[in-house]
Amino acid sequence: MRLQLVLASSLIALGASPGVSAAAPLQQVDMSFSQKNVDFLPLDAAVDGGYFKQHGIDANVRYLPAQEGIPALVAGQVQLAGIGGSDAVSAEAAGTKLKLLMSFSPINIFSFWARPKYASANALKGNRVGITSATGSLYTATLLALKALGLKTSDVVITPLGGIVNVNNSLIAGSIVAAASHPPATYRFKRAGFVNLVDLVKKKIPSVSSGLWAPAAYISTHRATVQNVVDALAETLHRMRTDRAFAESEISKRLGIKDKGELDFTYDFYANDIFSLGAMPEVAQIESDKEWLAPTNPKVKTVNVADMIDQSFLKNVPKEFQK
Repeated sequence: MRLQLVLASSLIALGASPGVSAAAPLQQVDMSFSQKNVDFLPLDAAVDGGYFKQHGIDANVRYLPAQEGIPALVAGQVQLAGIGGSDAVSAEAAGTKLKLLMSFSPINIFSFWARPKYASANALKGNRVGITSATGSLYTATLLALKALGLKTSDVVITPLGGIVNVNNSLIAGSIVAAASHPPATYRFKRAGFVNLVDLVKKKIPSVSSGLWAPAAYISTHRATVQNVVDALAETLHRMRTDRAFAESEISKRLGIKDKGELDFTYDFYANDIFSLGAMPEVAQIESDKEWLAPTNPKVKTVNVADMIDQSFLKNVPKEFQK
């Protein structure tokens, strides 16, 4: 009895109540992201900056292309995933119930670049245009760009290449003649003399170029955990918007960029044009992605976009971190 009293007194002195651990164990959460680019960098930055741990999350973050990340979500191998709206809508049309919790990139972030010899609608005809896949955000951007140029998809040779790094490298190498992309790759395109044919960023077209998604079933049973994840990522995004040194160190570490000009170019683009827009998920963002998928995937037409949005978690975040 005396020993129990001593232990209880010690817990109280430490600010904990008897029978409660002074340091609650971290909740393990497995997450994935579908592209190795700045759009999904907040997930890794939240690990490096310690924000997940501050909010009680032991985060295991890994790269999985959307074609692997969505099945991993369905199987419970990951609980949350960073994917684009086009991939999420395609998954929803196939029966996977997903909710958008945050939009890391709430507009279409791409511009459409061509090698100088092919820098016109006429010159592009019959030539290879690179995409990642026929469901991703880059594909949607490519369709928008072709339409702006007065071209149909049948006018060019649409070529799936997997990850966006493959697309960028293929354009630089000349195995494709045009592609949609964004910084940091477009810094190299510009220096190489490539031509920006269609700048979709200036149009501010709503889109989920990258966002945080979770299965509806997981959310219903793990609301506190999901809230902690969103809290951590909201703080991380705020830090990336306001702390150039931190953001550029993350870009350099995770993407291997050492050139200061390329780092500044990339940071300025995301801090000023993308992350500054806030992360609140909106129906219009997914609706835009759905619109461009419907002609090639009839099942997409039945998707109820409003059911794919959950704003409640970001609304619970302190106001200073909501944007």
